[in-house]
Amino acid sequence: MPSMSPLDALIQLTAQLTRRAESVWGDSITAEGIAQLFGETLLEAEADMGHCNILLIGKTGVGKSTLVNTVFKDDLAETGSGYPITRHIRQYTKKDCPLTIYDTPGMELGGDQNEAIRLEVSHLIDELRLQATDQHIHIIWYCVNHAVNRLDPVEMEWLKSLDIKRVPLILVLTQYLSGSRESPFLHFLKQANLSVRYTIPVLAQSMQITDEITIPPHGLERLIGSTLELLPEAAHIAFIKQQALRIDLKATAALKYVTGYVASAAFVGAMPIPFADAPLLITAQVGMIANISFIFGYKTNPALYYSLIAALAGIGGMTLAGRTVVANLLKMIPGIGTIAGATIQSATAATLTLSIGLAFIEVMKAIARADLKGERLSEDRIRDLFVAQYQDYTASRRSSLKQDPEDTE
Repeated sequence: MPSMSPLDALIQLTAQLTRRAESVWGDSITAEGIAQLFGETLLEAEADMGHCNILLIGKTGVGKSTLVNTVFKDDLAETGSGYPITRHIRQYTKKDCPLTIYDTPGMELGGDQNEAIRLEVSHLIDELRLQATDQHIHIIWYCVNHAVNRLDPVEMEWLKSLDIKRVPLILVLTQYLSGSRESPFLHFLKQANLSVRYTIPVLAQSMQITDEITIPPHGLERLIGSTLELLPEAAHIAFIKQQALRIDLKATAALKYVTGYVASAAFVGAMPIPFADAPLLITAQVGMIANISFIFGYKTNPALYYSLIAALAGIGGMTLAGRTVVANLLKMIPGIGTIAGATIQSATAATLTLSIGLAFIEVMKAIARADLKGERLSEDRIRDLFVAQYQDYTASRRSSLKQDPEDTE
């Protein structure tokens, strides 16, 4: 099926927003309507998200569970858990999680047992390939403990047999303590012409060497980026949403939603549509914020939307047109007033929506960074940060996100 043109996509989104606005708004904007918009948008985002399936291969003790549980939000690979789908392969997944991990314990047993595992892996890949794309094995992480300092013949055979299956394969060198310095073993692996797309050394958790020396985690961000590069597009959103370390990838994915809603806001303001454009603008902004929240995995309370809009009222640096838009939006918030009949100009609607979208992504980035540190931002802090970011984006007239190196470290 040919891909949709940008204009067709814009018309489709605007028509969708129009239908949705007409279905939820009557004479006033209600809290129930906003909650309904959030719920419907989240359900659509989940339906369009797809699924990502990763096959883990490696001997017991190489750190597979630690790797998975550090990269992703949920403790998917808990020791002793998982659903056995064959004699030697276990499946790890959780409700509302768009990721499935297949693990192959017991490789170290050798002999006939190891050959049985290899056959089960081969059959699993073939069987899942006959199903829908979101059921396929999308990528293989083959884990080897760096401390072992060698690949035995059995593992070499594994790598050869997996190459035949045409599934992208990353060789993950776990518990790598050499940092950016290339160890002799890593150099050997890179020169061995193995049937792998990347060889990536990682340390999933900090390791204390002495009382004075602790080696911090490293390599995981590269593993995430390389995995995303090799995944089919259908698995991208699921992987981006579930991984916890590359905040920049979440922000980039969220920006695509902002771009679509900004174009629709301009479209709404420029064309005569038989329905008030202010309610359509709120419909677009609620949908935009719900989608951004979804990508970041943040359960936004619908009340937060009009709390943030209210926080924009009267702030310095807003244009007169911007103040008029915010004033009219405030009139529609539950408990404040009814739908205003004012017409919102195309450029003003687009600029306001863009600034709100970019500012909200910055807020989500700050929440995600705090979450990685085990911290939690208060609602007052979220509102203050949102207003500050909104003012900065409107004053600078930036149309793209700021680059934060810490989001990829």
